[in-house]
Amino acid sequence: MGLDVNTALLLMDARAKGASFDRILMLGRLSLNVYAARMAELLAERGFPNEAFRQGAAEHTYAEPFLHALGAKEVDAMDNSTFEGARLIHDLNQPLPDQWKASYDVVIDGGTLEHVFHFPTALKNAMELVKEGGRLVIHNAANNLCGHGFYQFSPELFYRTLNAQNGFEVERMIIHRVGPYGTWYEVSDPEKIRERVELITFTPMHLLVIARRVKVVPVFATAPQQSDYTVMWQEAQPAPANPPAPKRVAFPRLTRLIHVAKTGLAFYRRQSLGNRRFFKPVDKFKTGK
Repeated sequence: MGLDVNTALLLMDARAKGASFDRILMLGRLSLNVYAARMAELLAERGFPNEAFRQGAAEHTYAEPFLHALGAKEVDAMDNSTFEGARLIHDLNQPLPDQWKASYDVVIDGGTLEHVFHFPTALKNAMELVKEGGRLVIHNAANNLCGHGFYQFSPELFYRTLNAQNGFEVERMIIHRVGPYGTWYEVSDPEKIRERVELITFTPMHLLVIARRVKVVPVFATAPQQSDYTVMWQEAQPAPANPPAPKRVAFPRLTRLIHVAKTGLAFYRRQSLGNRRFFKPVDKFKTGK
């Protein structure tokens, strides 16, 4: 679990736009995966104090100094054990105690949820920890990280869970190649464009999500459904009793080969990062300040 430059930039952007950072909870104690000199530079560029990272400062193992630089008055960590110094000990496979709910201005998952077997319970816990008006930040595995944890995640999962039905709204959803140098792409909501947002890549990808808790309501009172299936159920037409017979073709093997080639090319072009209907490149260094 770690806070890298991508998560740092998203958090600085949210803080610059006025999000409260008074009380912060990390799911697992987050390591800080940004060199001190680089962090000092990024903070100074955005008008935040950088004393803890200036020249001569020690490299920080954990993320608390960065979060305090953004204005945090209290930073807690929740984990299943005390091995990294977490204050709140809780197995995210289990429901939260009521006294912890709606307690934090910002809850940050920097790579925990994919390691929890009962993922819906863990996500519900993360959502319930956030105060009304607070933010949930998730930075997790998308493509090509099979075996890293129990799960990899799709954009639709977070659009259908962090929504009005559960008292949330997604403010930004970014997909990027793993590491500090990849381009950011804003991800379209499949429900809005009425199409599945799918992706094929040759490199590992991360999803970076920030969502605001608009209202405290019961989370997952109704199970989320994938948006295109919901439309199909609502607009379903009876299947024809006598479907038309398939057409005969002169060269069936060649026709099949051409069809497979055309379908494969269209499939990849549609599901690449070059599909601007799905993925819009943005400047990750531009903030709202």
